[in-house]
Amino acid sequence: MSARFTAVEIARALGQKHDPTPEQQAIIEAPVAPALVVAGAGSGKTETMAARVLWLVANGHVAPEQVLGLTFTRKAAGELAARIRERLVQLAGSGLLGSSTVVVDAFTQPTVATYNAFASSLYRDHAVLIGRDPDGVVLREASAWQLARELVTTAKDARLADLDLSADRITAAVLALTHAVSEHGADIADVRAYIERFVAHIAELPLGDRYERKAEFDKLMALGATLPIVDLVERLQQVKQRDGYVEFSDQVSLALAIVRRHAGVAAQLRDRYRVVLLDEYQDTNVAQTWLLAELFGGTPVMAVGDPHQSIYGWRGASASNLDDFAHRFRAGGANEIDAPGEPVGRYSLSTSWRNGTQVLAAANLLVQPLSARGGVAVETLRPSPVASEHPVETVFAETVHDEAQAVAAWLAARVAEPPPGAPAGATDADGRPLRASAALLMRSRTTQPVFLAALREANVPVHVLGIGGLLEQPEIADLVSALAVIDDPAASTELVRLLAGPRWRIGVADLHALSRIASWLRDRDLAQQPFSDEVKERLRASVARTDGVSLVDALDFVGTAPDEHGQLRGLTPVGLERLRDAARLFAALRSRTALDLPDLVVAVEHDLLLDIEVAANPARALGDAPREAFHEALDGYLALADHATLGGFLGWLREAEWRDNLSPRSEDPEPGTVQVLTIHGAKGLEWDHVVVPRLVDGELPGTPREGSTGWLRVGVLPYELRGDRAELPTFAWRAAETRKELLERRAAFADEVSEHHEREERRLAYVAVTRARHRLLLTGSFWAGQAKPRDPSPYLRALEGAGLIEPLPEHPQNEQNPIVDDSGDEPWWPVDPFGARRERVVEAAARVRASDPADRGDDRRGWHREIDLLLAERAERLASAGRVTVPLRVPASSFKDFITAPAEVAERLRRPMPQRPFRATRLGTVFHRWVEQRYGLGAMPDLVDGLAAELDVPLEGDSAEALAALQETFARSPWAAQAPLEVERELHLPFEGRILVCKIDAVYATDPAFDTVRDRGSGRRPRTVEIVDWKTGKAPRDDADRAAKELQLALYRLAYARWSGLPLDAVTAAFYFVADDAVLRPASLPDEAELRRRWRAAVGSV
Repeated sequence: MSARFTAVEIARALGQKHDPTPEQQAIIEAPVAPALVVAGAGSGKTETMAARVLWLVANGHVAPEQVLGLTFTRKAAGELAARIRERLVQLAGSGLLGSSTVVVDAFTQPTVATYNAFASSLYRDHAVLIGRDPDGVVLREASAWQLARELVTTAKDARLADLDLSADRITAAVLALTHAVSEHGADIADVRAYIERFVAHIAELPLGDRYERKAEFDKLMALGATLPIVDLVERLQQVKQRDGYVEFSDQVSLALAIVRRHAGVAAQLRDRYRVVLLDEYQDTNVAQTWLLAELFGGTPVMAVGDPHQSIYGWRGASASNLDDFAHRFRAGGANEIDAPGEPVGRYSLSTSWRNGTQVLAAANLLVQPLSARGGVAVETLRPSPVASEHPVETVFAETVHDEAQAVAAWLAARVAEPPPGAPAGATDADGRPLRASAALLMRSRTTQPVFLAALREANVPVHVLGIGGLLEQPEIADLVSALAVIDDPAASTELVRLLAGPRWRIGVADLHALSRIASWLRDRDLAQQPFSDEVKERLRASVARTDGVSLVDALDFVGTAPDEHGQLRGLTPVGLERLRDAARLFAALRSRTALDLPDLVVAVEHDLLLDIEVAANPARALGDAPREAFHEALDGYLALADHATLGGFLGWLREAEWRDNLSPRSEDPEPGTVQVLTIHGAKGLEWDHVVVPRLVDGELPGTPREGSTGWLRVGVLPYELRGDRAELPTFAWRAAETRKELLERRAAFADEVSEHHEREERRLAYVAVTRARHRLLLTGSFWAGQAKPRDPSPYLRALEGAGLIEPLPEHPQNEQNPIVDDSGDEPWWPVDPFGARRERVVEAAARVRASDPADRGDDRRGWHREIDLLLAERAERLASAGRVTVPLRVPASSFKDFITAPAEVAERLRRPMPQRPFRATRLGTVFHRWVEQRYGLGAMPDLVDGLAAELDVPLEGDSAEALAALQETFARSPWAAQAPLEVERELHLPFEGRILVCKIDAVYATDPAFDTVRDRGSGRRPRTVEIVDWKTGKAPRDDADRAAKELQLALYRLAYARWSGLPLDAVTAAFYFVADDAVLRPASLPDEAELRRRWRAAVGSV
């Protein structure tokens, strides 16, 4: 292919420090034809893809707007879009093209999006072709959960009782099967028929010789219990179609249906996009690969991926995607696996620009067995010329507590140091010492509390990422447990946590007595009379009776039973008193379940004294942040659920936690702070130093949650009906002639499932190891909470055998679990929250009480005090009858209203009225979401990918024309081609006893030494930044209006300075009134003292 400029010439014209490597140059200058690039971890694929686009544009092969780039996450899409846009701007200004010009604006730049966002857009544009409403309601995760849960709880199918599952677990199974059917292009009728054939076939098999395993055979027959789940899936599909609902997974399958039925859609997209880049291709699911092959098979598609980093199999992704690419996309082919066609170009990126030499050696060793299995060839990663030489370190301790302490000590030393390569004493732009970044990557969060406790004891700054980390916080775990107890009589585990916790400290004997009471109540009615045999049988068949013994019911009984009741005799006097206190509290909270969810949550926090505990506990380094984050999660649920309920919220929270733990995260590293997250969440991220703990057999590699059953469990799509069945284990049940042979084939299938899972675990270990730029610590221990010691992970043993780590201990020092207290006895339970300080605390409390005259002598003095307090409260209530209470959370956009019109604000607070959704407000909302989509960046990680691209607020007529005008104006603005540091960043500013919610539209670096594209995520920060707030309304009409609006900018500036650590004078702020194409950049803004003074004056008058 002729080319005017080479990749090297372009790189030098742009002033890049290094020429492309030969591998990179081959990819950049590849023919405009289908191509596959296998890019190892840290091999510079983002820069290479951007350079590929640059080379194509510079040589006239395509215009910028004819390029489509798709990737897996919003973070990756944002980084790729910013990198391409920045490079195109540099190309346009380099002078390399001479008289040729490259125009870069909103309408002449590549389209970069996530796979789901692209499918969503295609579906909305062409939904009418298949009889669907393009403006139908898009069910986000919470709404889909709530809809499915309502179908489950209102179902009349008696077969659901036989599942012995809670409503939440049935809901999860329904949604999982719904999504699997959609993602694999299966038909629910085929699923039902398959299961019926399976059960009918094996039921007719003869026993066979020496058949003795009836229990195992019965488990296979129990697969018929999936049929009521199938019926619920079908019902859910019908309800969604009837009511115009659609989920994101539906949009992909529906987009595929559109393309298959209407060839003109694919032709239109092929004409629009002449070159397609598919990033992280190994993470696409079956429906996505089918859709892309239908659209772009045989056209210049370049797929980039790494089969060794395929770790999202739980959501349909497959490492075999790269193997199949050549068959699906080759030029002249028919988009079929076995179709003939021209060979696809194959390229590699095998130089790691991230990992040190020893880290890379360990990673290569881990994936050797995967490379040996065949499939697409993966080059062994090579270190870069500047790779560090730090050895891989290991600790294999006796107990998990010893392991955690060793990890804490190692990380404390690492984050106190500057990044490797930085000179000693190096400082950032603010004069603060440079610090390295570090991460603790968990396979699961089971032992995470042990490591967090050790880190905090060592005073190591810690940030736990994700909702799973949030729910591990003690106060949040107590809060969620209390909400569960209020909502569900079967929440016995949650109740035990609270009863045995620091509030009530119920001992083992009393908990056992409570359990006996629960067993006694199980078969009795409200009058405590035994049920008849008929009633017992009917209860057994009830779908709502998921747990025969309810400690929650037993606690209610204890709270109301007379002292002389015989069932109370097993309780100690102290235990009875504390249980009754707990019963009164939960009964009072249960009486308030009619409150709105946010008010109920606050009530639970107050009654459990969680707010006081957090404020009074010096060990809670995070302060109130976890509670604020929990309320944000609740706000997110309320915003997405059409019919919010407490049970729906708790179920969604559990499901969201599971999905969040297995999904990639978008946060940047925090220098000087240890980020704690799961390995799944770490994909795509990197740190200076990384710890991978719990490398023990049974944890990493771990065992699947469902064991070796594969698809042989309730609610799972049979492998034969999946689109990636060729890569999955096979259960040859049709070939079995006897039940004995069937079970032998079942055992062989189980072995294949275990091997398949081990390959997934090995890829997970590879991802974890390759997150480290310099130092890597691998740890484990023999003893945690189990009865038998756990051996070092086979991955550690392999590294030991290759001489990459120090020798590991062969055996534990103790024959039994040594996790006991210092006296050699089992630790006291429940744990005393005061520990050794209890005697001193009790004495101090007694002295405080003794110093209060109302607590001495005649008890009637206490009555007088209560009466005085009640009278004072009444007087205060009467005196404040005309006043209003200022909300705890105040939007920054409303701050000016408090300052400029306090009387009007007071009236609105006193008599709140619903506000009509003005056209301008809706237009502004859609414009802001368009800008966020355009940049491909967002402040908060999403539980559902593709949310950024959903513009489900329809605009018609004048509004649509106004939006187009705003977009065109923005494309000509100074910010159109700039890469922002932040987009839609929400910050919470504590202010005079309130929380000011500051939703910042965009932040740009104004430091000339800082390159946003190059330096974002490096740990460096710009010295100066500017906040820009987009306004779709009119510019200020006078000085008073201008001054009022500037208060919002002043708050944004203060909040961002606080959050980022920049000096206040290093942060400027501006309004951009898009409709007028006018920039308002105040010369000065009120400082914090002035803002506080004005607020106090305004609130005093309210």
